[in-house]
Amino acid sequence: MVQVYIWGAGHYARQVIDEIDCTRVNILGILDRDKDKQDRTVFSSLPIISPIEILGKNYDYLIISVKNYKAIEQECEKLGIEKEKVIAYWKEETYNCVFKKRPERIETLLKEKRVIQCRLDSAPYEWGIKEVPRILEGTKLLEKIVEDHSSLCRFGDGEFEMIRGKERPWFQKPNYMLSRRLEEVLFSEDDGINIAIAQNFVGFEQYKEDAADSIREYMFGDTRSEILRLLDKQRYYYDTYVTRPYIIYKDKKNADEIFPLFKKIWNHRDVVIVEGEYSRIGVGNDLMKNVHSLSRILCPSKNAWDKYHEILHTILCKVSKQSLICISLGPSATVLAYDLAKEGYQALDIGQLDNEYEWYLRGAKKREEIPGKMVAELAIEQRFEMDNEIMYRNQILTKIV
Repeated sequence: MVQVYIWGAGHYARQVIDEIDCTRVNILGILDRDKDKQDRTVFSSLPIISPIEILGKNYDYLIISVKNYKAIEQECEKLGIEKEKVIAYWKEETYNCVFKKRPERIETLLKEKRVIQCRLDSAPYEWGIKEVPRILEGTKLLEKIVEDHSSLCRFGDGEFEMIRGKERPWFQKPNYMLSRRLEEVLFSEDDGINIAIAQNFVGFEQYKEDAADSIREYMFGDTRSEILRLLDKQRYYYDTYVTRPYIIYKDKKNADEIFPLFKKIWNHRDVVIVEGEYSRIGVGNDLMKNVHSLSRILCPSKNAWDKYHEILHTILCKVSKQSLICISLGPSATVLAYDLAKEGYQALDIGQLDNEYEWYLRGAKKREEIPGKMVAELAIEQRFEMDNEIMYRNQILTKIV
């Protein structure tokens, strides 16, 4: 029988004890420097003693239960306890001689706790107990754009994180000026510019369970409250997931309605796509098949904001105001659509619409690689040529990379 002590009588001690294989392990006691805990018997009659009391005693292992195990490891070294005897529960290494299926059990337990915690945090908003922003559905937005030829600026997680000064999308580093410009767009009240924000507050029943829980986890803590402080409770916004109508939804009916409406917007129009160098929007599918003409301005696949003024100047000089401009450049697209709309263009931030359309056509169950295209969520850049490479290259108006 393996003889062990546990260091730490706090919050995680019970969790550690439950993970120990008591068919092979005997727990001698718990160590804690807190004098209020010492000399009391807890945890199924296990004595709690001062760490110094185990000096000279016979045991096989000392298990550290606290998460800040490095500090305890240093104390063990000062006490002269052999490193070979010290097991830090929260380290990734597995000790089969002590724990029963620890890696699987601890990962599952922590995930379950986190999911429940995030669901409880989100519940008052989902149930209408707490006030949420007014967000109109994507079909209403697209029908409006078809009718009035207005522009679209979208705010998702990446844009809000940029405003908050935090790093979210791997393809755009934080930038103070970009953050301030995004705020300017968010607060704008131009009738010709539609502002869309992520529907991360209510309506989660329409999303797949893992997608809903991912949203809840992102909004947990101070994220939701900080985003709410940026929004106008009296204003109507649109749903930014209009460009992500497929992969997170339980029912593909949503995508069945959204994609035809997008196609209706650019039907028989001269379209200019402003995209990352490896996005290849509409290549290999029929998303843009019904346009009158299609041109492309290729921009950096990462940190497009560094070239923002050159991108804007190029469009103003080379693109007719009769053209519809579709933009996919991360947070920079939000500002670019706004600036172009102010100059008299119709500009749409279409985000990852093309990727969503590819998954929709494939009947994909989750995000997956798309041959020849960059998938932002997977941080994958596919750079090899496609079958229709010549047609694609003929569409390139200019490169700004």
